[in-house]
Amino acid sequence: MIFENRRLKVQKKAIFTIFVLLLVFLTSPNNVQGLESTLSNLSTGPYVDEVIFKVIENQDQRVLALLEGEIEMDTNFFDPVHLSTLDADPNIDVYTALRNGYGHITINCEKYPLNISGLRRAFAFAFNKTRVTEEILDGFGIEHDSLVPRPNGWCVEDQFDYHYYAAQPDIGNQILDALNFTIDAGTGFRLAPDGTPFEIAIKYAASSPEIAGGTAQIAVDALRSLGVKAETLASTFEEYGYGPLWDFDMVFYAVNFHTNDVDWLAYEYWSEYADEPYQNPTNFRNATYDNCIDQLLYSTTYEEVFEAASEMQKILHYNVPRLVVYVDTYMQGYRNDQFTGHVEDVGRNIAGSWTMRKIHKLDGTFGGSIPVAIGRIPDSFNFFVTNSVDSASILSELWPSLYKWGPDLKPWQDIAENVLTEVHTDNPEVPDGHTRFTIDIVHNATWTDGTPITGTDVVYSIIYSFESAIYGNPAGSDIGDLFAAYTRSTFTVIIEFSTESYWHFSNFAFDYIIPYHIFNDVTGIGYDRWNTWNPVFDPAEPNVNCGPFTFTDYEAGEYYKIERNPLFHYAADPNAPIIEPTSNTTGHTNQSIVQEMNWSLVFGFTIGSGSTIVIFYSLVMINKSRRNVESN
Repeated sequence: MIFENRRLKVQKKAIFTIFVLLLVFLTSPNNVQGLESTLSNLSTGPYVDEVIFKVIENQDQRVLALLEGEIEMDTNFFDPVHLSTLDADPNIDVYTALRNGYGHITINCEKYPLNISGLRRAFAFAFNKTRVTEEILDGFGIEHDSLVPRPNGWCVEDQFDYHYYAAQPDIGNQILDALNFTIDAGTGFRLAPDGTPFEIAIKYAASSPEIAGGTAQIAVDALRSLGVKAETLASTFEEYGYGPLWDFDMVFYAVNFHTNDVDWLAYEYWSEYADEPYQNPTNFRNATYDNCIDQLLYSTTYEEVFEAASEMQKILHYNVPRLVVYVDTYMQGYRNDQFTGHVEDVGRNIAGSWTMRKIHKLDGTFGGSIPVAIGRIPDSFNFFVTNSVDSASILSELWPSLYKWGPDLKPWQDIAENVLTEVHTDNPEVPDGHTRFTIDIVHNATWTDGTPITGTDVVYSIIYSFESAIYGNPAGSDIGDLFAAYTRSTFTVIIEFSTESYWHFSNFAFDYIIPYHIFNDVTGIGYDRWNTWNPVFDPAEPNVNCGPFTFTDYEAGEYYKIERNPLFHYAADPNAPIIEPTSNTTGHTNQSIVQEMNWSLVFGFTIGSGSTIVIFYSLVMINKSRRNVESN
């Protein structure tokens, strides 16, 4: 079977790629470790019969349900006001970590006069982040400026020459005076430099009056200290959320990052993506910033990438398309009286997919039901369209990918066994300037309808994203400057890019694999139905997947149940002893990436021969970020 596309290649300037940082692969020749060296017992599971996701929208009710044993854990984070109560219960443990994300105010840089960077910078100086951390977060958070989260190793927060932590309206007023934002004698409010009056509304989620609403009010106070007319505006999530028809001046919301990548520094603030749906929500335009993008995306050494990422953070810090207002301390409660094996996860915390994989009864036996609280009703189980963190929590248990992000945000094998990375100097068959990945996949992965997973499914998953992108599928942007994808044998896949880059692996490694026999464009769902495919909610739709669990039942708005998948390729043996996962001693820390990329060997394995091939070229596609948007 040959998958082929004959579209014309576009210029490099028009190519845009979503990359995700792959720390574990960027290493010197003397320090190469294959993922096959990681401890396999992390993958094995699950050990419980089922997980039931219960919708409990009110935080107080979720805390009460945890105290009374109605739920085992909560995917949400509780307000510090509940800490003493939960901490006093011997049957409840509390997981605490600094958020790999932040609460922030996104500013519409296209609207006049917010398109004047000096107004945004004056606002940043006037805003009181310390008041947010002390009054709203009760000390459970820190001030932060960089748009790269504090836990991320690429963050250069400590390199900034100044900070926006404390309120400094005197500096802000000096900036506005110099820019001719004069005061209207009649109203007492500032006029724009062209003499017109203006007002700024700060939107926030009505569902979060304390954190989101309180932060929005501090923003209003900051603007008024500058003589700017401002007000808060409570909105529904859909009204203020991340969408193509988003209309706003400023809006407060929070984001969580599930990787340590910084590739998004390119596409999320790229001038050419301003006004593009889902792309550059701040509508930020800056030529100096754009000049850093190629170095960030196409460099092959840590030093070059870090130099670009550092400069881009400093440009954003000065121009303030977004104002980070806090990095909070996350706390999750979970019960310890019946189950153990919870996994602390940097990306998804204590109630993430690794915990669902490893949790088991205290006596080490199989079975049991895990009720888990989610805060909102899932919007869709079509992973191409959902923006719901609650949908994502369930989907992560159902779908395979070549690799998963491990608890330490390092790649962890799913259906991949080995990967060989080559450029022209390693293998003359690889065109000069290209990067080729040869991936060997497991032989025992099976779709829930009994159909084996083969390399055809892996290749078609890439083809599907590419072909459905012309119908608006944002997954197409993950492809980047892909040159070829084909199967060399039943269980061996070749994926090749037309450039060399520090980031290429994650263009494909973490994307969900879809079944060819279900999604093909002849007898299946097809490319044009990527957004109308409605699994779970429409019983007539195919719902075939290959994760540790299968979806079995739901009551809309009440609960969503998944059960252990006996066909899972890492399924635990009910008759074998349960082994606790141990640390990945072969993994690399951020220190190991301060070395030049070694392209010649990442993982070594011998591949066979084959003939199936597809060649196609990358076009500009819209992206879907690997992060979750939250109200606070």
